[in-house]
Formats: sequence, structure tokens, C-alpha cells
Amino acid sequence: MKKWLRAALIMAVVGAAATGAYLYFRPSNVSAQATVTTARVTRGTIASYVSAVGNLQAHRSVDLSFGQSGTVQTIDVQLGGEVKAGDVLAELDTTELELQLRSAEVSLKNAQLNLAEAQTPATEAEIATSRAAYESAQATHDDLAAGPSATELAVAQASVASAQAAYNSAVAAANAGDSSLASAAANLEKARLTLQEAQGAYDRVSWRGDVAASSQAAALQTATLDYNTAKASYESTAATSGTDTASKVASALASLRSAQANLADLKNQTTEADLASARAAVLAAQEELDALLAGPDATAVAQAQNSVETAEINLEQVKLQLEGARIVAPFDGVITAVNITVGESASGAAFTLADLSNLEIVVSMAETDVNQIQSGQDVEITLDAVADLTLHGAVSQIAPAGTQSSGVVTYPVTVALTEANEAARAGMTANLNIILAQRENVLTVPNKYVKTAKGQKVVTINTGGTQVQVPVEVGLTDDTHTEIVSGLNEGDTVVSVSTASSGTASTETQTRPGGGMMGGMLGGGMPGGAPPGR
Repeated sequence: MKKWLRAALIMAVVGAAATGAYLYFRPSNVSAQATVTTARVTRGTIASYVSAVGNLQAHRSVDLSFGQSGTVQTIDVQLGGEVKAGDVLAELDTTELELQLRSAEVSLKNAQLNLAEAQTPATEAEIATSRAAYESAQATHDDLAAGPSATELAVAQASVASAQAAYNSAVAAANAGDSSLASAAANLEKARLTLQEAQGAYDRVSWRGDVAASSQAAALQTATLDYNTAKASYESTAATSGTDTASKVASALASLRSAQANLADLKNQTTEADLASARAAVLAAQEELDALLAGPDATAVAQAQNSVETAEINLEQVKLQLEGARIVAPFDGVITAVNITVGESASGAAFTLADLSNLEIVVSMAETDVNQIQSGQDVEITLDAVADLTLHGAVSQIAPAGTQSSGVVTYPVTVALTEANEAARAGMTANLNIILAQRENVLTVPNKYVKTAKGQKVVTINTGGTQVQVPVEVGLTDDTHTEIVSGLNEGDTVVSVSTASSGTASTETQTRPGGGMMGGMLGGGMPGGAPPGR
């Protein structure tokens, strides 16, 4: 009975297994085609990068203008011309400025001469001359202040007495020969004395405001007329007398007049005006001498120095204007724009100069990418306008601050070309791949062979005709390949299976280690039973 039950149980299990197998492995009513591709695990170079698009532009580009207004006289370059730093590109008419330059140079020389003169001390000869002038002025003042001495008066009076005696003798001799001449001479002498007395009286009241209407003025006028009349009568009489006698009388009279005038001068007191003039002369001479003895005047030297500095500034200003009247290339480059013509008034930018030997691209990078970018990173560059050309560059600058537009923050990043190519021109559209990391001589597989299963990267390999899914550790990934850090060996064959259906359902090939349900059950056997296949 027990054997029968055991056999029945075995048959039931086998039947159930067969039914399950039939249901599991029965053909589907959907038509399907499986595509299997393989690839080898190889070594190569792989890189990760971020992409951007920009335009080629010159590293340096500047608009050049004249430093001042004027008429364009010469243009020494043309559009597209290459220039070197320091080349003169254009000039204005500088005729008037050149005259201003000459005038400024002369003014500076004069200011320098004045400064040298102010700084030069007086010579011994100049000091001696000044001292002599001072002493002379002082002596003149002292003489005027002291008046005539007794000796001088005595000598002058003696001279008058001697001249008077000589005159009297001449007149007496003449009288002996001609009484008419003697009478004329006596009248002349009397008229002279009267005039002298009238003059003295007038001088004593000359300070009065009404002196012209005084009796002294009337007396002086009458005495003057009488003297002139007596003089004319005497000279007429003398002319008709003996020549020798008349000559002696005239000579004696002249000597007498001279002596009398000298005595009168001594007796006349010095006026306040004379003394004031003498004092002023002394002070002026003293100041001049003191200035020479003191040496160069500090104030005068400072003023002269200021004049020199002012003249130098004026000269520099004119020179700057002359420099502004021409345009000089600040660096080597190419003229990319010419905006002036000869004869027109200069205004605005005359030229645009660009250094086309050093091209660069400025691109805007998203804030999520910019932290991965560093200066010096290599960049691969392609141009829309030039097929099959790859240029190389490097990140040269990363903006420290971003710009925001429509809520999006980007950062300008500058990439400089590290190689020159004639096909690359400013303005061309450039596609950039900024290489963030690169691995060389590493294991790689095409991207489509790497799958994800339960959070783990896996690859299906073909080993001994069997497809086995193995876990792998991946590294860098680019557009086509993935780096395999561990899990595969060089030369392994990786497999990718895809199934395309033509009906209403599709299936995917699955790998079941251990033989699946049936293998699990039949292979295990029942407790106490014989091993499978027995």
C-alpha cells in the first residue's frame, strides 16, 4: 500500500511539472525576432567633457582714435593690412601745433635763463659799484643837510671881492677912454644889484599861495626889466667903443657875475624837497647794496622756478597734442576697419586693430557645469564652416561671477586656441568639447553593452557558448564608450540581445542559472529517494 502511495505521489509531481513546463515553454502567439550583437573588451583612451558653442574672436581688439580734433593729412594703412607695434597709421595736419611747440620751447628757455639769473650771486665788482653808489648818495645827502661851511663862504666872498675889483679897474680904464661906456657900465651894475635884491625878497615869500600878486613879485618884474634895459644899453655902447677896452670890461663883468652866482648858491638854504630826494636816493642805494650782499632772493628764486615749471607743463601739453595728432599701433595685428578719409575732420574711431594670430572663444557655461571646469583644461574645437578640421585649445579664463538672464545663471569661460590654422577666421561658429577628465590605456566597451540591474552596472559576456551577466565597476563615459575599472578582462566578448516583436506582445531572453524551475525541482529529488537519473 505504501509503495503504491509513493508511486502515485511521484506521478502526480511529474504530471504537475510537465504541465508547468508546457505552460512556461509553450510557443507564444506573437511573432518575435532577437538581434544579438557582440563586441570585444579593448584598451583605449576615454574622456569626459562638457560641450558649448561660441564664435571665434580676436584675443585683443581695439578701436583707435586721434587724441584731438583736426584734419586728416595722411593714412598709412589699408583695410586688412598687417601692422607692427609702433607703426604710424595716420596723422593730422600739425602746422599750427608745430608753431605752438616752438613758442613753448622759447618760453621755457627764457624761464630757465631768468631762474639762472635769480640763482646767481652778485660778483665782487657789482657789490663794489653798488657800495660806491650808496656812499655817493649818502655824501650828497649829508652835504645838503649840513649847508655851506665858513671856509666855503669866505672863499666865495673873496672871489666876489676880487672879481669886483677887477671889474672896477676895467671900467675905470674904459672911463678914461670913453665916459659913455663907463656910465653904461655903472647903470648896468646898479640894475644888477637892484635885481639881486628883488630876487632875494621874492624868494623869501615864494612859498605863499598868492605870491604872484605880491609887491615882491611886482618889484622883481620891474627890476628884471630895468636890468635888461641897462644890459642892452651897455652892450650897445661897448660895441661902439674900443674893442680891447670893451673886451676887458666884458670879461671882468662875466667873472664878477660867476663869483656872485656862486656866493648866492652857497647862501641859499637847501629846501625840504632837495633833502627828501637825497634821502630817497640813499635808501634805494642801500636796498640795492643789501640785496647784493644777502645773495639770491628766496622769493625771486621760487617765482622763477614756478615760471620754469609752468613753461615745462605748457611744452608737455603741446607735445601731447602732437602725439594725439597721430595714431600709432599699440600691438601687432591686422586692420579690420578703416573709418576715415584724407581731408576730413577726424572724429570717432578711425581704425579697428585686432590680433588675429591669437584667437579665442568666449562661451557661457551653466552653473551646474562651471565647477568642473578649470584653467588649463584641454579643449577640442570644430568649426561649422570647415569640415573635417579639429583644432585644439585650452581654458584660459573663468569668470569669477556669473550673469543672470531669465532666471538662468551662466558663467563666461574663455578658451584660447593653442594652434594656428589659416582656415580659422574671427566670427566663425565654433563647437567646443571641454575635456574634464581623460584616461589612457584603459579597458573600454561600447556604451550599449553596459546595463543597470538593481542599481548595479552589469555586462553580459559570452563564455563557452553561454551568455552570463556579470557585475562591473565603471569609470569615465563618453558619447560612445565606457571605462571598465573591474569585472572584465581585455579580449572578453560582450553581448547585447534585443528583441523586436511583430504582434501584440514581446518577450526578452532571460538567463536562468541552475536550469530554472524544472531543474530546481527535479535535480533536488525527494528526501530518502535515489539521485536523479537513477
